[in-house]
Amino acid sequence: MIRVLHSELQSNIGGIESFLLNLTKTIDKTNLQFDFLMRGNNSYLETMLKNYGANIYKVPVNVTNYYKFLKDVLIRNHYDFVHVHKNSAANIVLPLMVKKYTNAKLIIHSHNTNPSGGSRIAVLLHKINRNRLIKLSDYRLACSDTAAEWMFGNDYKTKNVYIIKNGIIAKNYVYNPKIRKEIRSKLNIAGKFVIGHVGAFRKQKNHEFLIDLFSKLDIPNAALMLIGDGDLKPGIRKKVQSMGLNKKVIFLGVRYDVADLLQACDVFVMPSLWEGLSVAAIEAQASGLETLLSSSVSKEVGITDLVKFIDLTDMDEWKDELKEIAQSTIVRKNVEKEIQIAGFDMNNSAQFIKKIYES
Repeated sequence: MIRVLHSELQSNIGGIESFLLNLTKTIDKTNLQFDFLMRGNNSYLETMLKNYGANIYKVPVNVTNYYKFLKDVLIRNHYDFVHVHKNSAANIVLPLMVKKYTNAKLIIHSHNTNPSGGSRIAVLLHKINRNRLIKLSDYRLACSDTAAEWMFGNDYKTKNVYIIKNGIIAKNYVYNPKIRKEIRSKLNIAGKFVIGHVGAFRKQKNHEFLIDLFSKLDIPNAALMLIGDGDLKPGIRKKVQSMGLNKKVIFLGVRYDVADLLQACDVFVMPSLWEGLSVAAIEAQASGLETLLSSSVSKEVGITDLVKFIDLTDMDEWKDELKEIAQSTIVRKNVEKEIQIAGFDMNNSAQFIKKIYES
């Protein structure tokens, strides 16, 4: 039995959590045991992973307890691999402990192009620790070329870095008019032009820009659907209220039916300040949605002709694109084959990762 510890899940389902859940659902689990480190609680995520035989270890908040807890988990379980999913090298405590207390192979998997918080201290720590993290790792993975460069340097191609695309279960997103009608009825948005966004409420996702953009649109029947949660959500709610947009902006929180909710949208918008490789943008395309992304998003996500990249300094272009889509006859394309050909179906990612574990 090959034993793998993944680190680490957060209580809000973001890109890493979605990737790991899809990987667990898809990978051939013959002779394979997955365990997970997790911060906080998420009953849905925990139940789903446990149903696939995973053990979940809740990481303490206290620094001293954190170290003791990780040491116990590592020594007791005799892992063959510790697969660390990271947005930066700011914190390398776990990789150091893996090398000190185990014989496990260490996989460092880069999922972003900036620390989650984006603070100056986190960026500084990343720069200080990056070379050490590279030396500690036995395998180096990244979700895109830009994520690889961020974590492993400009010369990452000389460091045996494998690009593992953040695959999705593409068939779950194929446009379904019946589901669209049901969701729009439940949310009372029938007849609306619905702009969708999926992302945690944090600096990276740039909700401030999104609300400003929405407030300037000359589209009378427009509605904005925000899926996700996070620390900045109260501030965004307050901004929406102050601008008199309460009845037009829908806060749905953390949802586990994103595939269905995307059916109810008419366009997908992501004005992120940075992205490693956005799973949400792949999901939007898989749903047949016109997808408007900031030019800061990795170009590798543009795998269909549904995508348009727009600079964040050009508010007028964002407005014009949305108005043009709203005034056109929207036809939802089935791009499942394109998703698969581009390598973004999770079956491809799972097979490659399984080969690493079996090596």
